[in-house]
Amino acid sequence: MSDTHEVEVRRIAMLRFGAYAVVLASLMGLGLFFASGVRSAESWSWFALMSLGGIVGAVWSIRRALGSDAEAVLWEGNDPHVVEPDSSAGPAPEEAALADVLLSGIDGDVNESQREDLEIIRASGIRLRILLDTALDLSQLAGGELRLDADRADVRELVARVAVEAAQLWSNKRTAGCTLPEGPCITDVDEARLRRSILVLADFLATDHRDADIGLSLVLSDDHIAIEVTAEPSDRQTLGAIPTPAEVLASEDATEIRRWPVAVTSEVIARHQGSLYHGSAPSRFLIRLPLGGTR
Repeated sequence: MSDTHEVEVRRIAMLRFGAYAVVLASLMGLGLFFASGVRSAESWSWFALMSLGGIVGAVWSIRRALGSDAEAVLWEGNDPHVVEPDSSAGPAPEEAALADVLLSGIDGDVNESQREDLEIIRASGIRLRILLDTALDLSQLAGGELRLDADRADVRELVARVAVEAAQLWSNKRTAGCTLPEGPCITDVDEARLRRSILVLADFLATDHRDADIGLSLVLSDDHIAIEVTAEPSDRQTLGAIPTPAEVLASEDATEIRRWPVAVTSEVIARHQGSLYHGSAPSRFLIRLPLGGTR
């Protein structure tokens, strides 16, 4: 094995290890927090800040690895080049955003091996952000402090954005089909939380039905909006029953961490004066939202 190839293998291993280690450490931290009975919003805020600090550190190391190509790797006979960091760019962005910048090619060409690693990094960043936001919302629900930041929004555009983000979450190994009406679907929603909720449900189905096609659809009626997330073909339900935040908080089973986002999603939709249903054949989630305000 040549020295260049060995360097490339070590670089890829470091990138993948860094991405997985950040997610694993966050999962362990969340499990320890709940096992020790931590419920205060202040404690969760400190945990989120420390986790983001860890992400920034991991991204800094990864960016240095990607920027060392001139010294380490000759890419398939092309002249090596060094990507100089932009000192005017300000503070380092979060992991998923930085991966987007590198994937865009702004800082230089990206080969297939780098692209695969960057997509893994971006996916782990999205997943970590979902877990942190879910944990913070769960803490606020426990303290009765969760309030929606609702405003007028086009749910049609929101669902289309979820389809794109779902593919990023799955490192472009899978995609989510999207069926949308022609006209806008305007109502009052907490756009960030609703978008995360739909993404959580799509990812839950994708994880439970690995060979199924995931689809998103939006239907507008006179008094409500219906958003359906399906996994087809599938002949069984993903959940026996949709969990509640109270059930998740009361559980001492570490495996329940996978159900936290679904529990929070159910409550977020209820705060929108909507409802969440779950069915089978195919396995699906159905969100119904009123064409009106939230509370």
